[in-house]
Parts: sequence; C-alpha cells; structure tokens
Amino acid sequence: MPKRIREPYYDLKDWMNRQGVSQIDLARTLGTTSNYINKKINGTGADFRLSEVRLLVAEYHMPADIFFKIEVPIKEQGETDR
Repeated sequence: MPKRIREPYYDLKDWMNRQGVSQIDLARTLGTTSNYINKKINGTGADFRLSEVRLLVAEYHMPADIFFKIEVPIKEQGETDR
C-alpha cells in the first residue's frame, strides 16, 4: 500500500458520493486518468494544482473550501494574538 503524503480529501469524497460524481468524471474533466485522481484524493500522490481546483469548481459547482482545509494545531487552538 502506498504511503500517504498528506491527509485524504474526505470532504471531496463525501461530496462526490452525494453528487454521483466519479473519479472517472473528474479525470475526464482534467484530461488525465482515474488512477492519477485516486492518488490525489487519497493523499498518496501529488496534491491538486490550483488550476485543477479552479476547473473542478467551475465545472461541478463544488465548494472550493473542500480543497482548502486549514487545520490549526491543538497546541495553538485557543491562543490569541497579542
């Protein structure tokens, strides 16, 4: 099993499931293979490029924040700027 480079896109997987959009659909839109998309989604390959995100958001009207989750480390949660 390939090693994960980063966290999978769980929100994207959920959105695709609810909308009936397959990895093959995304691959066709981006002009690539479903294997390439699978690796991106599951965190075992390269991350999505901004140009790819823009195209997917425009084509499928998906929320862009699916791709931009910013996790705040636990040790920094609750701290205020001084």
